[in-house]
Amino acid sequence: MKKVFLLTILTAVFLLTACTSGGKEKAEGYSGVIGSGAAMGYQYIVVKEEETISWDIRYKGEHQLLEENSKNENDLEKFMNSVNNSQLELATLVIALSYLIVVVIITSVLYKKKRELLKGISIMTIVLASSLACYFAFEAAIKLSRFLHDAKYYYYLLVS
Repeated sequence: MKKVFLLTILTAVFLLTACTSGGKEKAEGYSGVIGSGAAMGYQYIVVKEEETISWDIRYKGEHQLLEENSKNENDLEKFMNSVNNSQLELATLVIALSYLIVVVIITSVLYKKKRELLKGISIMTIVLASSLACYFAFEAAIKLSRFLHDAKYYYYLLVS
């Protein structure tokens, strides 16, 4: 038992050492794609080439290639954050609606097979689960709308 524990500790230390040694590399000379994201028609790709950072921002087939500078740095970052947050809220919305569909399917199966189970506490549990799913879906839809409006605003601000 002690040998297994010792072997596990040594393996963990070895893996931890191997994983942290790669962090000492310098990113100064790196050239290539350093970030990208897409949500609901909005897309960005960030490319670093030696000392310049260029952004390819897109919306429904239109695209604009911009070089990052002190004037547009904040707007580009806000566009990136809006697109990323839209992607997260869209995933949250899909998960909440999927949960609601699962609750409805389980309720309908229980209603058809065993109606006596749908009395008292179980009906309150179903109502609570459905209410939570609706709340999370509604909240995600509102946030998604807000982030998409922000992305649209920053896209047109950057393109003009």
